[in-house]
Amino acid sequence: MGGASRRVPERIATATGPTQLGNSSAPTNYPVSSVATSTARRSIVVTAAVVVVVVGAVVVVREVVLRDRSRAVSVDAALDRFRSSTTTIATTAPSVATTVINSTVPSTLPPIATLAEVGIYRYRTTGTESIDALDGASHGYPAETTVTVTADGCGVLMRWDALVERYDEWRLCATDSGIELQPNGRQYHEFFSQPDDEGVVCDRGVVLVPTTVTANLPPVSQQCMLAEDPWVPVWQVLERSTRDVDGVAVEVQHVRMTITDDDQYSEHTQTDWYLDPQGLPVEVTGVKVSTTPSPIGPVTYHEQYHLELESTTPLQ
Repeated sequence: MGGASRRVPERIATATGPTQLGNSSAPTNYPVSSVATSTARRSIVVTAAVVVVVVGAVVVVREVVLRDRSRAVSVDAALDRFRSSTTTIATTAPSVATTVINSTVPSTLPPIATLAEVGIYRYRTTGTESIDALDGASHGYPAETTVTVTADGCGVLMRWDALVERYDEWRLCATDSGIELQPNGRQYHEFFSQPDDEGVVCDRGVVLVPTTVTANLPPVSQQCMLAEDPWVPVWQVLERSTRDVDGVAVEVQHVRMTITDDDQYSEHTQTDWYLDPQGLPVEVTGVKVSTTPSPIGPVTYHEQYHLELESTTPLQ
């Protein structure tokens, strides 16, 4: 009970007490070195046992409590989710005031941008993501992934499902200037059954597909928050070219997004988008390396992927 002291056995006190070691009456052949060696051996054994227990606990936590998994999102599953959504709105730019224009006089109005048709788009896919925490984990992306386009707000919501445990969401609207990326989105990752659901909120939108082709547009920097952390993507609208989709040449706008963050918790990301005139990804290549804090120390994340659109006709 509290307050009671634990007595040291007399034979141990006799063998280890400082007054006994200095007593001239103690036997001259007392095996002090043997005691020290035995104590050291016991210490090594105890330390080794502790290490084994700790390693065993980590293995149990990793394999049982925090078991990692990665699951593909099938086209059928994406289609079922899409069909369960009943909200539909027009995917064109907001209507402007009706004006009768003499057809013999050239119009000075810019062309009105339109957005991708709602539905499920399929992509040939290669890629992986991984982290180095708890002896590491890696998720391989399936050979086919989907982008789901649904009506949302002023335009559409796009969602790329790499896995059940990995997806991105972003929003596009059609404006007089072109197809504009909206300032809010979402990134989702999950390792060892621990979800990391991060909202993206930025200070401005970015025109990704201008209605008129303009050379040498300056880069546009967004000031964003990714969950609770500052996040500063830089966007560059580059060249226009074509990509073959199911035997048809599709005009694409090349847009590059980069992040260069070299502080203690760093991120280096480059994503190259090739978007059709409606903002639909036709081809995407992404590479990311980042380091983030965690209760068990810094965690390094790697991701690389490549997507190619299989058909411009969505499943509905």
